[in-house]
Amino acid sequence: MQNLSPTYNEIRRLRSTGNCAAAISILRSRQPASDDEAFEAVVCLLVCGEVESALQVCRTRRWQMPWAVRTAGALSEGIGGGSASRALDLAREAVNAPGVPYDAVAIYLLLLQNNDLVEEADAYITRRLANPPAGEPFLLTLVAEVAAACGKWRDAYRAASGVLAADPDDYRALVVMSVVNYEVGNFHESLGNAVRANVLRKGSAPAVLQLMRCRNKLGNHYAAIAAFDALSDPDAANPDIRVELGKAYHGLSDRDRALAEYTAALASGSRSTEAIRALVALHGAAGDTGELDALKQKYRDEIDNDIECECSLGLAALNRGDTNEASRLFGRTLALAARNGEAARELPWPVPEPRIRHDCEQLELLERRGRLERAGREALAVLRRYCAPATPPEATFAPAGAEGETLKHALCTHFYIPDLPFAGRALGENDYAALEDAYLAKRLVVIDDFLSPEALAALRRHCEEATIWKMNYDRGYLGALLAQGFGPKVLLTIAGDLKAAMPRVIGNSPLMQAWAFKYDQRMQGINMHADFAEINANFWVTPDEACEDPTTGGMVVYDVPVPKNWTFFEYNNESEKLAAYVKVHKANAQRVPYRANRCVLFDSSLIHITDELHFKPGYENRRVNVTLLYGLPRNIK
Repeated sequence: MQNLSPTYNEIRRLRSTGNCAAAISILRSRQPASDDEAFEAVVCLLVCGEVESALQVCRTRRWQMPWAVRTAGALSEGIGGGSASRALDLAREAVNAPGVPYDAVAIYLLLLQNNDLVEEADAYITRRLANPPAGEPFLLTLVAEVAAACGKWRDAYRAASGVLAADPDDYRALVVMSVVNYEVGNFHESLGNAVRANVLRKGSAPAVLQLMRCRNKLGNHYAAIAAFDALSDPDAANPDIRVELGKAYHGLSDRDRALAEYTAALASGSRSTEAIRALVALHGAAGDTGELDALKQKYRDEIDNDIECECSLGLAALNRGDTNEASRLFGRTLALAARNGEAARELPWPVPEPRIRHDCEQLELLERRGRLERAGREALAVLRRYCAPATPPEATFAPAGAEGETLKHALCTHFYIPDLPFAGRALGENDYAALEDAYLAKRLVVIDDFLSPEALAALRRHCEEATIWKMNYDRGYLGALLAQGFGPKVLLTIAGDLKAAMPRVIGNSPLMQAWAFKYDQRMQGINMHADFAEINANFWVTPDEACEDPTTGGMVVYDVPVPKNWTFFEYNNESEKLAAYVKVHKANAQRVPYRANRCVLFDSSLIHITDELHFKPGYENRRVNVTLLYGLPRNIK
């Protein structure tokens, strides 16, 4: 704790609450009488933006205390144009000296951050600052920024909240809060933080970046472009800002400008993963094989080690008819997902009971079928400890220590992926010309006996046996994505054959995404929504006898599309708003009852919802639906 006079305590209070003008005014009228007061002067000047004045105090003061000598030297070297390595050495020595104040620790973290050493900063915080004091806003600011850089959103939120409690207009804390809220899905709150930060520092690059990210996410692409145009320094348009500008143009169907901005993001030598992903996706969707080859040659390491890039290449291969290459690439995306720990990132903690029960039942099935090796049997023994028959689906589990890590391993490991080569006929015998006529008349058609018996058996086995169900949703159902294991050869063949069978409906519309959902019989399905595509093929693979009420169990599709000016966020997340829209417009509902091997092909902009579910208990009776999405959605075509 620093030993400050009442005057310098007032200076500290004023700068901590954002009243820099008053703090500097008092500071100018009262010379420091000790190292503690001189250091408060340095911090006050630094926090209030008078960096040269802060450096002047560092260089002219005859410091006495060891921590002060080293911290002043570290600042002089680190931000005064000296040796970065010397600055870091001095800062490290300072934080280990007796009596070091928290503000000196903040300067150490600042220098680490400026030199891209956030891992060292995070390690120090973890070791020494697990509970940073509430009355240290300068320190809390750095703790928040380091936590955000490391993806520790809860820690960043807590620290930034402490800063804003003292000064609601702290620019840096507002930027951190905007980043954190964006990353956890609070996009409107993130936008509010960014707007306020931009008011405080109009046109500053961090605030503009957050404004653009939020505007793009919420579908307001013109506002994202307007935020870019208001940059106070156009030269500050870093690669991240260029990527967001590219997204805005892409959202407005201006492909050429989008490509130009993504390319500009890489022009300075940056190897922005987001820019590379966007270019691969755009060229892949357009079938630009020459441009894709050039990108792969220039950015091979980035592309080969990125799930989204490999997924885009897999879709490009599938859409040009190369199912074997698509299958190879989706095998790579699964391997990358396992290597990168994607399942662990998706795992909610505490873990909902329905997730544990599903994985336990699946491993029990594999054990019965003789397909579970030792690691899977060990995981099954762990999961069984949490699966008492009377445990309700509302229960959650978060064991501590080694038991928690063991549970996470059991839930996040891919224990078995069946090898299911497929080269036969994927679709059943149907009059697809007549089905196309029906779809074009009503924008919806039901196709029974959708798959050939061979394709249905292969896909059903993959859904039952592949331990790929790692996406968790609030209503208890689980998801498997194309790039993370739901890409068996049979599914890719189905997707290609359906496109070929319906040239007037699907035609040149590329496959954009595919997934499957598996449901818990004790709960209900997906809320009202629409999907981000042109055409939706939704089909079911669980046997008929699993559904106890054959008049339900499928889906309900309304005859009104979402408005063209609604954003994806609105029509995919705000089910209550959609329900109100359906009510006001007196939409007619078409209920399609559940049948195994039935496909509902419809305009993806039509509002739809999972029908009520009445399925028998037992793992093999879980309802499974598969979705294929074709074509760009209406709002970006």
